[in-house]
Amino acid sequence: MKYIISKENENNRIDKVIPNLNSDLTRVKAQRLIDEGNITVNGKKIKVSYKVSEGDEIEITIPDA
Repeated sequence: MKYIISKENENNRIDKVIPNLNSDLTRVKAQRLIDEGNITVNGKKIKVSYKVSEGDEIEITIPDA
């Protein structure tokens, strides 16, 4: 899944933004996916504390259980 960050989400932590983009993901699950490298921003791995910018491309990969 890919998402582009809008101005309304700018300067928020990525772990807070992800549940707004995908209601199936909680903040805790987003944090785990980030730690595992399954959420990238502009093709790069990021930390949970990353603050998004307008136009950032977020890619979420949910691994098979």
